[in-house]
Amino acid sequence: MPRPADAAEGRTKGEQLTESILYQVSERVATLTLNRPQRKNALDQAALDALVERIGEARGDDGVWILVIRAAGGDFCVGQDIKELSDKGNQGDYFEPVFRALKRTYKPVLCAAQGLCLAGGAGILMGADIRILGSSARLGWPHAKIGLCSIGAPSTLARMVPLNLALELMFTGDYLDAQRAFALGLVNHVVAEADFDVEIARIVAKVSANAPLAQRAMKQATLTTLDLPYEQALAQAHAILDRTMLTRDAREGMRAFVEKRQPDWQAR
Repeated sequence: MPRPADAAEGRTKGEQLTESILYQVSERVATLTLNRPQRKNALDQAALDALVERIGEARGDDGVWILVIRAAGGDFCVGQDIKELSDKGNQGDYFEPVFRALKRTYKPVLCAAQGLCLAGGAGILMGADIRILGSSARLGWPHAKIGLCSIGAPSTLARMVPLNLALELMFTGDYLDAQRAFALGLVNHVVAEADFDVEIARIVAKVSANAPLAQRAMKQATLTTLDLPYEQALAQAHAILDRTMLTRDAREGMRAFVEKRQPDWQAR
């Protein structure tokens, strides 16, 4: 069941956060659901704060091995709540803390997005490790249409596709359909929205079958060495391997391989 509102006395903000962002943990999988379908899951500052809080909660919970992000309703997320921005102006951190929180999470993150996936919503999708897109979904960074600058497109999209394509999408605000996004390598899988549950379960099962600490180590080694010279990247990845070799799961995995049996992962 979704996590109940924070019961701390007087914390009305926490109650508002929980309405917009649902969070539940089952069988070592944390599911985070954007829950403003009446606004196409446009996120106001309270919802953005909740999103960062819940991502951090999943990161720090030893009982969580995988984080799944999805949304209620027909659209994944159209970015920040423009009405709130128009009313209040520059009063928050926008999506930057969300993107940072995702990058600091070395546990596998899977995102399933349907319908409109725009601006910061597209940034959330791009911040996940494994991305599932509904067959009728559309991605876009339409900031120039309303006189704003994107955070996610310059910092993330432009690192994932050729610069000329990224800039054209930013200049025009055009949308990418699911198949075009798949062809560009922006998403891992395209499925009918009705198959989301089956596809999420299939991928979660495959990821869960392997060692969680090894997965986190490989994600850490990848994200922290991408911008390093090759020799430094090798050395840093080697250091992370050395630490991983000291874990109980590494010893168990090697023993299980020699003994030709399934390993018993314990994330320690």
